[in-house]
Amino acid sequence: MNNVTLEYSIVTNPDSFVGFKYYVKAGQAFDADDFAYSYKLKRSDLDPDSVLATREAAENLRPGEWLTVSHSIAA
Repeated sequence: MNNVTLEYSIVTNPDSFVGFKYYVKAGQAFDADDFAYSYKLKRSDLDPDSVLATREAAENLRPGEWLTVSHSIAA
């Protein structure tokens, strides 16, 4: 059904880490299975295009950057 779209932003200030959020550190790969598990989502519901875009964004992080990943669910 692919009704879960991933959204991300790049963060450079670790002090902004507040609450439960999913972060990917520079040099690490985005793991869609782990993300789905963390938010109790079905992996098959994640939009494949947004998963690919998130993986590519994580690959392009520079030292000192983190990717904050969140999601939205289409009604």
